[in-house]
Amino acid sequence: MNNHPRIMFRLAALATFLPLLLVAKVPEEARLRAASEALLQTPLSVPNLHILSEYVRNSDNPPALRSRAMAAYAMALLLQGNTNNFVRAQQAHRAAYPDDAQLIPLTAEHYSVPCDACNGTGRREKAVCPQCFGRGSQFQLSPLVAQTYQKRLGEIVAQCRENAEYAEKFREATKTSHDDKQIELLQALTNSYPHRTDLAPAIALLDDALAKREVRLRAAQEQEERRRIEREVAALKVLAQGPDRPRAIRELRTYLAAHPNVAPALELQAVLDELVAKEEQQQRLKKIGIGLAVLTGCLFLISVIRFFSFSRRTSSSSGPLPGMDKIDKADFTDPLSLTAQDSLTRAKYKTARIPREEAGVED
Repeated sequence: MNNHPRIMFRLAALATFLPLLLVAKVPEEARLRAASEALLQTPLSVPNLHILSEYVRNSDNPPALRSRAMAAYAMALLLQGNTNNFVRAQQAHRAAYPDDAQLIPLTAEHYSVPCDACNGTGRREKAVCPQCFGRGSQFQLSPLVAQTYQKRLGEIVAQCRENAEYAEKFREATKTSHDDKQIELLQALTNSYPHRTDLAPAIALLDDALAKREVRLRAAQEQEERRRIEREVAALKVLAQGPDRPRAIRELRTYLAAHPNVAPALELQAVLDELVAKEEQQQRLKKIGIGLAVLTGCLFLISVIRFFSFSRRTSSSSGPLPGMDKIDKADFTDPLSLTAQDSLTRAKYKTARIPREEAGVED
């Protein structure tokens, strides 16, 4: 087994050293993804392993990718036969990411087998076994090592691809100015990546877009409500100016009872009061007219009755009084046709004195 102190030192410092400067204008995740895809084809490519090492050093990178890159780098050491460095790298990984220990599920059984020469004792005939150098085991990789290495690299590629897709979709959502379209994109984004731990900006942007849409919809509803009220008020005013005043009063009362808090309620109440006053005045005038008509009819009826009653009395008293037929008409003269001299002469010569006894007058 070979020891490489420099490699071990570099691996032990993966989680603590400050990040190195990367190639300008090249995103780190894009480089990591390209390196991982290349390592899937060439597992021990030194330049690509160096990219993994650089990515782990940068503490600003996502922990999930850093943990997988560190695990892949450790297993690359094992594939090279650096078991001691692998053990130290595995311990460093567990110390830095205790929750990700399952990313390196390898033990000594996966890269060593008992020595056939000494039967695992490390000694041969009381001397150090020349085949295993006293270790009692020989280096032999299990297929699980390569499988796990390939799996970690695949996870890195998938995570980098997901990060790139997520970032692109998030940028597209942030550039959209239309609320409905932005909400649709953000909802699709959060539903497609519910497992991500960096959804807070997308959720905050989604909440903001939903609030803006709610405000816009509420404003549109309020505007439509105002327009509807204006149309209804205009229709009521037109009805109030029409000939059917009772119907206008009924409609106004019904509307005000159903919508007592509308903005033009006071105006409609004034219109209603005016219509009610006019209607009451018209009713009073109508009653006065009816009273006058009844009085006129009564007076006319009384006149007719009196007329016919007077005619009957006149016709019944126009005949001569009893005994008038025995009076000498020659002796009768209309007093109104006599002159003063005639009246004196008539009183002197033609008027007989009525005896006092006959008149019933006592002395």
